[in-house]
Amino acid sequence: MLELHFLNVGDGDAILAEDRDHDFRLLVDCGKENVDPAPDSMRRTVARHLRERGIGHIDVLVVTHLHEDHFGGLAALMEEVRIDKLYSGFFPDTPGLRAFEDPEDQKTVRGLAQCLNRWAETVKRLKGKGCRLCPVEDTVEGLCLTGGLGMDLICPNAGVNQAQRLVWNAMLRGETVPDGVKYWASKSRNPNSLRLRLTYAGRRVELGGDCYGENWKGRPVSPCDVLKVPHHGDAKALTPGLVRELKPSWAVISCGSEYDPKKDRPSQWTLELLREQGTRVCFTDSYDGSPCWRSVDLTIKNNGEIIAPESRAGGGR
Repeated sequence: MLELHFLNVGDGDAILAEDRDHDFRLLVDCGKENVDPAPDSMRRTVARHLRERGIGHIDVLVVTHLHEDHFGGLAALMEEVRIDKLYSGFFPDTPGLRAFEDPEDQKTVRGLAQCLNRWAETVKRLKGKGCRLCPVEDTVEGLCLTGGLGMDLICPNAGVNQAQRLVWNAMLRGETVPDGVKYWASKSRNPNSLRLRLTYAGRRVELGGDCYGENWKGRPVSPCDVLKVPHHGDAKALTPGLVRELKPSWAVISCGSEYDPKKDRPSQWTLELLREQGTRVCFTDSYDGSPCWRSVDLTIKNNGEIIAPESRAGGGR
């Protein structure tokens, strides 16, 4: 039996997959370092989520890309939870270095430098704790996590991945990098976010990270049963063609409890695309009158039957 828990971390991502038959736990992303409380919300940091579930060990962690709302919670998590293996598209060549955080840089470039420094320090500490670091330079298919759970790690563009690594390592070494190149390396994080495809009991689960719908092109896409909507359900998350190809029965949008007009998320455009396809949409936070859950929980039984959130006792509340 595979349990999928889309954790309520507010405006961020954290997905816990547990193969109960093999006592195996996969965590995809870690939310933010701090999660501000909100009325009628059960949002928590990922460390608190796992503490409340009594989890002290993660077999595999995947960080889809270097934005704080996807990896910021890792620093606190690793102080409480043993992590055996970490997959990421970037690990610094030389641990312990720091990128220069220039206050005159554009906001997105300053944010990139801050993320690189936080990531470099986090990776150094994780390595010191014995965690195995597994770089993902291109798509990796056919990973067998347990006797029943398979995983593909999809890199949208290996060339972009390589260029990112060159720029980010140069920044960490303190080398001079043109402003335009740093800006590109920052803005390319979402489009080149890793995606995951999980297979279990004949079912398919697509975890889209922040990879915009337009950037799924070039790789075969098949119908899925569960979709974690990319980029918190904004207008760039999906395209009409992609939704027709995926045909998800269930979609989960990881988002805060209030609509963000600046970022248009969750976007009505995206919601309409999914609902026109007949997809049932859930939100991790209490958005638009949806139930207030600690997590959106779906279970795939060994015979392939999917137990929906409202069918579970408490539905993850």
